[in-house]
Amino acid sequence: AFAALWSPLRDRPGAMACMLARGLRHSAPRASRRLGASGRPLHAGAAAVGARAAASLSLPVVDIAPFMEGAPADTAARARSARALDAACQDAGFFYLVGHGASEGEILDLHRVAKEFFALPTARKEAIALSSQPASGRGYQRLGENVTQGRRDWHEAIDFYAEPTEREVDLQALSNPPASAAAVELERLRPFVHGRNLWPESPRDFHGVTSAHFARMAGVGRALMECMASALELPQGHFGPLVDRSFWCARVIGYPPLQDAPSGGGPVDASCGEHTDYGCWTILAQDDTPGALEAIMSDGTWTTVEPVPGAFVVNLGDMLSVWTQRRFAATPHRVRQTRRDRYRTSVAFFFEPNFDAVIHPLQNCALRGAAAASNADFELSTEPLRRAMRGGGLVYGEHLFAKVSGNFKFVA
Repeated sequence: AFAALWSPLRDRPGAMACMLARGLRHSAPRASRRLGASGRPLHAGAAAVGARAAASLSLPVVDIAPFMEGAPADTAARARSARALDAACQDAGFFYLVGHGASEGEILDLHRVAKEFFALPTARKEAIALSSQPASGRGYQRLGENVTQGRRDWHEAIDFYAEPTEREVDLQALSNPPASAAAVELERLRPFVHGRNLWPESPRDFHGVTSAHFARMAGVGRALMECMASALELPQGHFGPLVDRSFWCARVIGYPPLQDAPSGGGPVDASCGEHTDYGCWTILAQDDTPGALEAIMSDGTWTTVEPVPGAFVVNLGDMLSVWTQRRFAATPHRVRQTRRDRYRTSVAFFFEPNFDAVIHPLQNCALRGAAAASNADFELSTEPLRRAMRGGGLVYGEHLFAKVSGNFKFVA
């Protein structure tokens, strides 16, 4: 059943505390691997980041260029990228992405408009406050309004979503198995699914810069789905019908120093607490603030995901765990921005399935032998996710709402 209340999310707060167990781990061929400082493999595309930067990376690097729209048909290049993606998703669940087509100037502009917006007086930022239309899930959230695992996060943000038409989302499909939502639950979803984004008037080029970036990232998300299909030995276009109306989300996020969080109003332990993401791929543009983003590795240790010029950071969402029977698993991560001399910005684009997409575990030869999920693995997750990991399937929209309920508290 759906949660009764919509509570906005994301960088993304409020996800499961436990790390999803890993499935099969197939290493890339030795000839295709190079090691970073931690001994982890650096795959295809490391050269594009720059030799000095790549030498210090603790995460894999994947070059998505061969799968981008308009790229030359190069079977060998696609195979290399697919092998790199497969290894990265099994090894870390986090990787650096190059070959995405965004210029350094575009990314710098993105952070410029973000920093200019967050520097505005509070009253001007709250002209687009999410609290004025909470059912839509869109708009500006003040510092401390996001909550992860019952604790306030010390960041502010603007949330944006796809704006599908009535014809582009079949809400009635959620009344059928596997979701079986009641009519009253469908009505609670309607203002969120068909809500409208709120855009700030200042800076004047905010809308143009960010919307262009979101459009580019949607293309990157589609390319990642094609690359994953190749990695899993599926036909080209296999995932297309499930993501062709992607219910994407984007967050423009500002992180002041964590030490500045006030002691009143409840505990604040992190800029964004430990969580996993909900859909397919999170494509993150970080500014150059070091030491803030952290991810947990398969051996249980935390590693810092440092900014790398020209590269986005990508991590996996819950739907990849379902499709691949945990061969690819969503990786818990957190943010702790403790640099007193910095105000960190990041722009996260969440490439998601269609809201009404039915997600089932894949059944193909590349996934034979993947580990079966136990109830303990998902005891802090959602009922739709537990059902899907047992083979019963879920509708993406029901999982999204089950995850975000209770993860938001408006500041008085």
